[in-house]
Amino acid sequence: MNGKTRETLEKMYAMKVADFSDPRAWDMPLLQEDEPITHAFFMLRSNNHAWVVNDEKKMVLKGVIERTDLLRAMLPPDTLAYSYTALRLHKKSIFQTEDAKVKDIMTSKLITASADMTIKDVLVKMKKYELERLPVIDDKGILHGEVTLKSVIIQFTRMVREEW
Repeated sequence: MNGKTRETLEKMYAMKVADFSDPRAWDMPLLQEDEPITHAFFMLRSNNHAWVVNDEKKMVLKGVIERTDLLRAMLPPDTLAYSYTALRLHKKSIFQTEDAKVKDIMTSKLITASADMTIKDVLVKMKKYELERLPVIDDKGILHGEVTLKSVIIQFTRMVREEW
């Protein structure tokens, strides 16, 4: 790696999430936990994920739904024992309930970032947990934005263009 690349990376590592991320919560894919599961299907037709909040005014982060969660929800009941890992046994198939809600299939144990984390810490966390996005929350669990691997890559290329 040449010296300029290393120097640019070091500068980016030291940046804080707050200085870097675009906290436009209105632009993020959001679902409310008590919405019907069908809303998740419509949302994930054009998104890879949706953050699940208690409601769109308070914005307390409750979970995330990804397309693989929808796969599990669509499986017929006779396949659940074979397709779910022990950690996902609590997930429901849409065959199991007539009024399935978003909260019934979301992943609620989340890996998160805070506004004061460095980008280096975010990248290490992403690598450790094999994730490409982290929700940015405050100490009250309120969702303020997200930081994605794509946004980190975009920032790095901007810095390269500006500094070279």
